Amino acid sequence: MSILIHEGGAEGLARPTSAACTRTLTLAPQNERLDNRARLAIISPEYFDADSTMLKTKLWLAQMNLSAASPQKRLDAVRKIRALKEVAAVEVLTKALEDIEPAVRCEIVAALGDIESPAVIKPLVSALRDHSESVQEMAVQALRKTGDASVVEPIVGVLLRGTPGVQYHAAQALRALNWVPRTLGEQIPFYVASGDFKRVTMFGSAAVSALSSVLRSGSSERRVAAANALSEMGDAAVLKPLIAALKDSEAMVRSAATNGLARVGDPQSSPLIIPLLRDPVRNVRVAAVNALGQIADRNALPALLALVNDREWEVRAVLAETLGKMADKRALPVVLSLLNDRDQEVRQNAADALGKVGDDSVLENLVMAMVDEHMGVRQAASRAIIMVDAFWDRSPRVEGMVAELREAMKHRDTGVQLAASSLLRRLTGRAPGGGVAGLDPRKQSEAVIDILTRLTRDTDEDIRLAAVEALVRTKMPGVIPTLQTSMSDSSKWVKRAADEGLQAMTGGR
Repeated sequence: MSILIHEGGAEGLARPTSAACTRTLTLAPQNERLDNRARLAIISPEYFDADSTMLKTKLWLAQMNLSAASPQKRLDAVRKIRALKEVAAVEVLTKALEDIEPAVRCEIVAALGDIESPAVIKPLVSALRDHSESVQEMAVQALRKTGDASVVEPIVGVLLRGTPGVQYHAAQALRALNWVPRTLGEQIPFYVASGDFKRVTMFGSAAVSALSSVLRSGSSERRVAAANALSEMGDAAVLKPLIAALKDSEAMVRSAATNGLARVGDPQSSPLIIPLLRDPVRNVRVAAVNALGQIADRNALPALLALVNDREWEVRAVLAETLGKMADKRALPVVLSLLNDRDQEVRQNAADALGKVGDDSVLENLVMAMVDEHMGVRQAASRAIIMVDAFWDRSPRVEGMVAELREAMKHRDTGVQLAASSLLRRLTGRAPGGGVAGLDPRKQSEAVIDILTRLTRDTDEDIRLAAVEALVRTKMPGVIPTLQTSMSDSSKWVKRAADEGLQAMTGGR
């Protein structure tokens, strides 16, 4: 049996064989039963290490393909080298970091990260400047694994200058390395990258730029969080990034940006939100309708009214609510249409909206809503009709609705039957002097005023406003203390309505 042996001993096996550096050795027949390791030891017992030689041979064989024309072959070669986890591979991998393919460089960085040696730090730090974001992210993670204090400074550099994705991994690495930001310039990018957007808002306008960067190029979840954070800052500088995000490819980001602009409440954003009323995604349309209602731009009313037949009930429901907030009588036909919607929540919001608009031309509609088959609609209509006219049951138009109410008595739902019965007793059981039989008219008025007074303490600003306006319409001196109390309301609109009402009732005294 013959075998080729390098003249250079064990080191020679890491290079290709040639006639100039090999000799032939014939093993004695009696040695043929020895295993390969024993045979190699016999060949050069003074310095031969079979395990090391095998590793270096594998490294050399894999290294041959690092210059292959095929990116896949180069990638496979790196993976084979990575599996060795050999310190001797650091130099080879460092040179290979010049590969033109990002995927290959990324695998090289991962391979360096698997090698437990200080020698990997220098090439990994250089990889932080790679033009590929994926390579930078892998380099940050690999440096984190080293646990070496010397890697903190270069990772901080990436935190300050990197893209949002790289900054996220840098923040995680720095946290693992027990690094704490000291200056404002370090704190903002660190907390933004860590996703602690609530804390970021505490820095005010100084954080707008960092949050805007996330809103432009972060993950969809982080873009949503950035939009929410920007909207809480109350700074005019947030308008530009939020408006830009209205064109984001992700629906949830468009919704978040729209909601953010609603919280800011700047009228100049209204014309840019209006196109979202035609967005193909339901939640975006809902956000757009709600935002226009909060901004209270009446120029948006025609575009809002066009949504009366939207295919999604959530859009129609928020439309009814928004039209109530705007309290524009031009919207009455659409609100009345929504009062007959097939969805219960839409009808309920429409009834509440009619109460906020406060036009007595809708009394008959609200009476019929008081015998709706859903309790929520009946309750909303009962609240609304008092806001429209505290003494609605004295209206000749309502008194003429006996036939409709008797028809409602035939409804299959017992709740509707009871509601219709109650209304009929109220309308037909009058005493000669007016009012409901058996009930003192003065006490009846007091009961109505009591209801309205309680509504002036409602958590909903629009309900409080409508209640104040209804109290003013009663023109009864007894409502003056309640109006004076409403002068301290948190809403400027409620305070204004109370002030105007008091001026009209007291002649400015």
